[in-house]
Amino acid sequence: MVCRRVIGLLALCSLRASASVTVRKTNKGPTGYEVDFKYTNKTASRVLIGGGLQAFTDQFHTTLESRAWYDPHEYQPGDFYVSYGQPDDDYRWPYEMTTEGDGLWTYTTPLPSGIYSFAYLVNCDFAPNCSIDTGQLVIDPDIPPFQNVQGDQVASSFQVPFDKQFQGTDDINANFDYALPAPPKYRGTIKSVNYTSPGSIHPAPDVHHFGLYLPAEYGTVEGKKYPLLYLSHGAEGNGNDWENLGRMSSIMDNLIAEGHIEPTVVVMPSFYNLDDSLPRFIMGNRSNNVPLPTSVHIRENYQKYLFPWVEQNLENVCDAPSCRAFAGLSWGGRLTYEMYVNATDYFDYFGMFSPATEEPYVDNATLAANPALARKGLFVAYGLYDFVFDSGRDLQAALSALDIGFLSRVTPFGGHYWNTWQDELWWFGVKALWKPFPYSARTGR
Repeated sequence: MVCRRVIGLLALCSLRASASVTVRKTNKGPTGYEVDFKYTNKTASRVLIGGGLQAFTDQFHTTLESRAWYDPHEYQPGDFYVSYGQPDDDYRWPYEMTTEGDGLWTYTTPLPSGIYSFAYLVNCDFAPNCSIDTGQLVIDPDIPPFQNVQGDQVASSFQVPFDKQFQGTDDINANFDYALPAPPKYRGTIKSVNYTSPGSIHPAPDVHHFGLYLPAEYGTVEGKKYPLLYLSHGAEGNGNDWENLGRMSSIMDNLIAEGHIEPTVVVMPSFYNLDDSLPRFIMGNRSNNVPLPTSVHIRENYQKYLFPWVEQNLENVCDAPSCRAFAGLSWGGRLTYEMYVNATDYFDYFGMFSPATEEPYVDNATLAANPALARKGLFVAYGLYDFVFDSGRDLQAALSALDIGFLSRVTPFGGHYWNTWQDELWWFGVKALWKPFPYSARTGR
C-alpha cells in the first residue's frame, strides 16, 4: 500500500496496518455464510470492529421505541437490523477482535443477506470519541470507500448474499440480492464529479461535488438521451453515501437488467457545505456536527448552480421534466417534498424515502395555486419501525385528502436505516419510476 499523507491512510501507514474481509459460504446455520475480518496492527493493544455491523431484532420484539439485541450468532430467519435503541446491559458492542499476540487481530461472525459498513477502532475505549481525526478510526485499505476527498466517508462496506435454506421465511423477505453485482454487460460506472458552485466551501472554494452513475449503455447509442434521477443523501451524510452504504449502482444495474426501468443516469449531490452560512461539515470528524441546511436553501442552491451545470455538461441526458426525477432519504426525503412543491415543473417523478417532513402539507389552496401537483408520479415510503412513520402517514393523508394519486411502500423490516432505503429505492424503480401517471390502483400490477 502506498502511504499518502492524508488523514486515515496516514494512520494506517504509521501503524504498519493491513486488513482483509472474506465472505464465505458455509452451507450451515445460522445464515449459510460467515465473514472473516483480519486486521494486522502490531502496535495496537485493543481493536474493536464497529459501524454498521448491527445487532439483530425480530418483529415480535420491536416497536418504534424498543427492540431486541440478538448477536449475529443467534440469528434466526426473519431477524433484521435496526439502528436505534440502547443495548442490553450484557450486550457488548462494538465487537472485540482477538489476537494471539502477533499483531494479527481477527473476528468471525455469521451474517445474513445485506450490505454492512464497518471500521476498525484502535485503542478506543469510547467509540463516539474515536474518529479519523484522532487516528483511532481506521478504514479497511483493501476495500476503500467511494469518496471524492479523503475523510468524506468513515467506513468500508461489503455484501453478504441470501441463502434461502437458512434465511428464508414466510414472514419477512430480507433478500437483498438485488444489490449484488449484475451480469457484466449491465454494470454501469460510478465516479466523483466536481462542479462550479460559487460560495461552496468543500471540497474547494467555489467547487462542490456529486456522485455520478452512468448506465452501461450510456454513450454507446448515437443520439440517445437518457432519463435523469437526482438521488439525495440524508442528515450527516454526503453524495457518496448511496454508493458506499446502499450499493445504488448495483441496484440500478439490476433494475435495468431485469427490465424494470430504462437505462438511467443518476446524480447524487451533497447538500452540506454549499456556502459559509453554516459551519463546515466533514463526515470524517463526527465531533463536527453542524445544523442542517433548510430544504428551501438547498433547493434554491441546486436550482441556481447544480441543475444548470448538469444540463450544460452531461451529454446525452434528457432535458424534459418527463424524464427527470428527484428522490432522497430522510432529510433528502424532505428535500424531495420541497422539490415537489416548489420545483414542480422541473421534475415529473418524486421518491420520498423515510421523509423527515412536517406540517403544513399541501392543501386546497396549494393545489389551486399549483394544479400540476396532482399530475406527478409520487412514491412515499417509510419503514414499519421508522421514527418518521407518523410523518409519512401524515403526508400521505394530506395527499389523499386532495385526491392526489401516489404509490406507497411500508418496508416490513424497516427502521431509519440503509436496509430500508435500499428496499425503497428498489421498489421505487420496480413500481413507480418512469411509469405512466397519475398513479392508480392498477399501477404496478
